[in-house]
Amino acid sequence: MLGYWPAVGRRLALPALATGAVCAAAMAAALVLGDGTSWSAAVPQALAAGAVGALALVAVRSTSTVVSAARTARRYGLTLGPDAVALPSVREVRIPAIEGRTAFHLTDSVRHVVEKDPSVSVQVRVTTGPKETTAVVEAHPAATYKRPDAAACWAVDRVVEQRVAQALRAETADGGAAC
Repeated sequence: MLGYWPAVGRRLALPALATGAVCAAAMAAALVLGDGTSWSAAVPQALAAGAVGALALVAVRSTSTVVSAARTARRYGLTLGPDAVALPSVREVRIPAIEGRTAFHLTDSVRHVVEKDPSVSVQVRVTTGPKETTAVVEAHPAATYKRPDAAACWAVDRVVEQRVAQALRAETADGGAAC
């Protein structure tokens, strides 16, 4: 979890800079227009206000994101790390080729796994080759304003990856049974 916190902070750097710039501009305008302070005297106070605004945003948003992510990871029995920040979350499952099974049949076998959580958009692509079958599981937030909640996508992606692997192994256990 401690590795996740700095990764969230890095992801929030650009929004924090924008927030800091807005806070600094508002403070400078308030000092110059409201109090009649000169620009040269207002700049240090405005920069300090911008820094406080940026740090406040990073502290509040990263803390809430980390707490929520830790709760989500704990619910699924996962260990939270810096890899949970990346969006979209992409996992890959590879198994030896299953004779007599098409990509359509395998996709249909694992489709029910990805339709359970409407808040996270999950896609599964199954490709079959002569030597192996590959399933790529990709999760991303359903709405752009939910982008900071990357750990939820990561956790769901990990769980879906495990279920897809189980479904594909079950297909392997069936052997080449007729469809």
